[in-house]
Amino acid sequence: MDELVTTYFPEYISLYKGFLHNVQRWDTIRYMILYVYGGVYADLDSECFRPLDPLMEDVVLAFGEEPPVSESKPTRMGNAFMVSEKGNAGWLTILDDIAHNHEKRDSAIETVMHSTGPNMINRLFGRLKQENGATFLPYSLVTPVSKYDMYRYAFHGDRQTFHDKVKEAFCAHFFFGSWDKDLSFYNK
Repeated sequence: MDELVTTYFPEYISLYKGFLHNVQRWDTIRYMILYVYGGVYADLDSECFRPLDPLMEDVVLAFGEEPPVSESKPTRMGNAFMVSEKGNAGWLTILDDIAHNHEKRDSAIETVMHSTGPNMINRLFGRLKQENGATFLPYSLVTPVSKYDMYRYAFHGDRQTFHDKVKEAFCAHFFFGSWDKDLSFYNK
C-alpha cells in the first residue's frame, strides 16, 4: 500500500501515514486502488451470492447504498461496495476532500465515518454524480441486511429475515466493524 501511494499519489504520502486510525488508511487506499486500476471493491466482510457482471454494465463510478437502520437513519451511500472504471476523476475529488477534511471528532467512529468513510461518500455523492457520472447500486442488491439484521441473525437465530432480504441480492455486507471495538457487536 505504501508503494502504491508513493508511486501514484506522492502528494498524499504524509496525509496517508499521518492518519490517527488505521481504518482511515484502509479507506483511503481503496479509493486510490480504484482510481489506478478500476474494478470492484467489496469489504472483506462481504459475501457474493452470484456473478456481479450485471451490476457493472455501463457503470463508470458506483457506490453501494447502505440499508436504512431506522426511520431517522435513512439509506446513505457507503464505501463497502464500489465499482469504477480506471482513472475516474471522482476518486481525485474524494482524495482532495480527505486531505482537507480529516479533523478529529468526538469519537474515533465519528472521525472515521466523516473523514474517509461512508458519511464522507454520502456527503460528496451529489457532486460525484454531477461531475463524474456516479450512480448508486440499491441496497437490496448489494447490502440488503443492516448491522442490526446481522445481530439478530447471529445472536438470536433470525434466519428467515436474513434469507428473505438476501434472496434477490448479488452480495451482502455483514457490517463486522472489527476496526473499532465499540462499533462491532461481534467483539462483545
